[in-house]
Amino acid sequence: MGLLDRFRPPRAPSVPVVGTRLGIDGGFCAVVDGSAVVHLLDRPLRVGWWIGADDRWYDPSAERAVRQTRPGPAPVLETRLRVAGGDIVATTWAAIGDGPAVVVELANETPVPVAVAITVDGDVRGIAVDGRRLLADGGVACAVDRDAGRFALVDGSTDLWSVVTGGGAVEAVPGPVSSRDGKAAGALIVPLLHRQSLRFVVPGGDASLFPGPDRVASGWATRLEQAARVEIPDESLNASVPTGLVDLLLAEPTPDVAVQLAAWGLLRDAVDRIAAHHQDDPAGWLRAAATCWGLHRRPGAFVDLPLEALVNSGIASASEPGAVARLAGLFAARGDARAAADAATLTGPVADPQGSLWDLTRRLAAPLGDGLALLGEVPASWYGQPVDVHGLPTVHGTLSYGIRWHGERPALLWELERHDDHPVRLTVPGLDPDFSTTEPTGEALLASPPRATAAPPPESGSFS
Repeated sequence: MGLLDRFRPPRAPSVPVVGTRLGIDGGFCAVVDGSAVVHLLDRPLRVGWWIGADDRWYDPSAERAVRQTRPGPAPVLETRLRVAGGDIVATTWAAIGDGPAVVVELANETPVPVAVAITVDGDVRGIAVDGRRLLADGGVACAVDRDAGRFALVDGSTDLWSVVTGGGAVEAVPGPVSSRDGKAAGALIVPLLHRQSLRFVVPGGDASLFPGPDRVASGWATRLEQAARVEIPDESLNASVPTGLVDLLLAEPTPDVAVQLAAWGLLRDAVDRIAAHHQDDPAGWLRAAATCWGLHRRPGAFVDLPLEALVNSGIASASEPGAVARLAGLFAARGDARAAADAATLTGPVADPQGSLWDLTRRLAAPLGDGLALLGEVPASWYGQPVDVHGLPTVHGTLSYGIRWHGERPALLWELERHDDHPVRLTVPGLDPDFSTTEPTGEALLASPPRATAAPPPESGSFS
């Protein structure tokens, strides 16, 4: 082992990657770990980067001075590596240029030039250089936006880190390297001047064609405009909604994922997932379909739902009669009166989905008997602070409401677009256990919460 190897421990055995899924609306995904290493999901490849500074080489996956943040809801990551003299900043996002890919932009915030080694390893049996690209097993693994100054390819008999950090990289383009046991690896080494940046793209493409992170963030914000919105006196909970919805859109499709998307207004995405994957877990997807219908009840939005296939597979499994019963209204809306009548005779519980965004909807508006309980629990820290909920799907209709304060007394403004003409009782047990109403719209001044009198909040102005 060389002297420089003491700064970088050996790679651990392969384990499931922990990190952030990056992708586009069309579904391309890779996982980026806490060191800004890109792990492709459809190929056993890792694409990372090392920094050669004045004092030594740095591998983010082995350094303690690495900080990663996600500045907003969009799947855009900022990873900072502290090296001698300052930070190297890796901004990572997914986009479509001349194809879908993950883009990594490295900015040198130090006052001196550094060397950047863009590395490829994994289960690789053959690796080669093709211009500004590294090819792994014949396919493009990554492409850099400029010419490399040096190259390093290994077949597993030597370690890539040792070759690069020990000065073994060569200036001439090397020939392809193969490894029977999948230990081939390679690096393109590129100079990066101070206060400048470079890009590399995984699995490849022309880096100049990809939109930057600001445009990507703006696109995701537009993507979420149709979702329900909340403003509550808890910054982390507020941020968890758009961030969580983006993560759900990029997550592996499961029934719980679909239901949570529908619960926040993204019904089209939920139905698409049910239609595409209902054969994977018939009972689970049947429950998801029933819950989505209960929240929305708009037949036109369920045109692509394979209702008969779902119900037949669910009955065959003899596990979800309650879910079939919930779908009676959809059968009726499709003109199948017999199926609707048969479904209505069934009974049984339907399990709630699991997920933090589903739990939050229940904090904001939980079904209770013939109505909805808004804000079942309200922390004392919320007293005196406004609450706004807009366009939240519920089993009784789409709900919007706000809380404003008049001294120590909260006021409620609400609007419920009911699914039907049946009265819906609204209560606010976390603020005023004695209040209830069946009016679909209105406003009311509630009683003072018990603990509000201990520390009266300031007057917040008129409730409007």
